[in-house]
Amino acid sequence: MSRARDARRVERGEAARAREAPTTFCGLPTLRPDATARTRAATPETRGDARDDANRTRVRKLLLVRHGAKAKTTRGKRDAAEIRRACSAANVDVETATTERAGHGVELVREADLSDVDAIGVVGGDGTLREAVQGWIEREASGRGDGTRTPIFAFPCGTGNNYARDLGVFTVADAMAKLKAGNARPVDAVRVSDGVGNDTISINVVTWGMARDAAETAEGMRWMGGLRYDVAGLIHILKNKKNNGIIGVSDSLEGEIVEESNDYLMMFAQNTRCSGRAFAFTPLAQLDDGFFDVVVCNKGGPMHTKALFDATKTGGGHVEDRNVSYVKAKRLSLKTAAAESVGIDGEVTVPTPVHLTALEGVFTTFR
Repeated sequence: MSRARDARRVERGEAARAREAPTTFCGLPTLRPDATARTRAATPETRGDARDDANRTRVRKLLLVRHGAKAKTTRGKRDAAEIRRACSAANVDVETATTERAGHGVELVREADLSDVDAIGVVGGDGTLREAVQGWIEREASGRGDGTRTPIFAFPCGTGNNYARDLGVFTVADAMAKLKAGNARPVDAVRVSDGVGNDTISINVVTWGMARDAAETAEGMRWMGGLRYDVAGLIHILKNKKNNGIIGVSDSLEGEIVEESNDYLMMFAQNTRCSGRAFAFTPLAQLDDGFFDVVVCNKGGPMHTKALFDATKTGGGHVEDRNVSYVKAKRLSLKTAAAESVGIDGEVTVPTPVHLTALEGVFTTFR
């Protein structure tokens, strides 16, 4: 009997250790910020990413890139009128370019004559800003640029506005205040190389697994407003789809990438703290630290998954869970047995395998 009790005690101990939160993921130390650390990191002033390497930019002329479909809505017309009034009051001339289709923002910025333009303002959300940044990067790579770092910034007129939120910009007035101050600083982006040989730039978030699937479902439920994220999340929690994959991360741009394989719940790779409806998936993320933040969740039961989802919505407490690994990386690889969908900034979908690379200080914005 004594030996049987000892055996059960050993089994219980092994089970308890198996439930402990991992201290590394792919060889990198996992981050476990508590509520105090997450709160401290919630604003640019306390995150430590408002650095002193700003260049003063006086804006006399602004290229305004508008999301064509949103510009036709009542809200879009109201936002445009407010921006025109604010620019007129600040003696800023405005040249307007309106997108006509997905990806058009890339072309508009890549091909624009910026010889007398001091900044590029985006009227839309993270997806429109992403296109403008990709256009800028392609412009520089093609040799069209003259070496001038034209700041790119967003008027928060989209659905998520997560990039603007990280900068403390919630209204048109906030964006204009940043423009008038003129403090332009270099910030990061991520290059996503996909399974068919294309490169796409991300400024917000790259997702795979349940997170991407739920975001796609939510897109078809826009009539529900913000509630669509909760409903879509619950749908996919109940589906509990298998997401077998091999994920590798590195905190260096060179050398080998250590990999781990599992049936994962989801993966996030973010520049910003938040994605979706201001959910702090990566609460320690900074826009200019040269890294992107990675959260990988292992599978759990439906109730555990629901608890993780709720913790994410209330300040990012999911990062303390034993099923979650949180690391900072400069490279990431994701491989699956067959091609699967990966989401970029909520609007672009590409197939696996994907390789992510941090692009440090690749464009500038007003801080």
